[in-house]
Amino acid sequence: MQKLLTTKEVADILRMRIETITRKAEQGLLPAIKVDGRWRIPQDRLEQWFKEKEAASPTMKRQKQFKPVSLKTFRMGESVGTYTRREIYKDL
Repeated sequence: MQKLLTTKEVADILRMRIETITRKAEQGLLPAIKVDGRWRIPQDRLEQWFKEKEAASPTMKRQKQFKPVSLKTFRMGESVGTYTRREIYKDL
């Protein structure tokens, strides 16, 4: 029989709050089952979940490529024209 971890044990392992672990279990983001109204996380499924998260981590693949941003400069007190938010933030 596989070992079932409590939300407190998983919270200690992941260094998260118990409420966060419970919420992730309820949302299906963490492999968990409910036993008598309490969430339990099978240890082997948690280890598999770790491996999947590690494989999907951007540091394991390659560094994320950042798109260069060109910023528009506006002089204080001068208005050369009317700018919409879309025009100001279009390159972001």
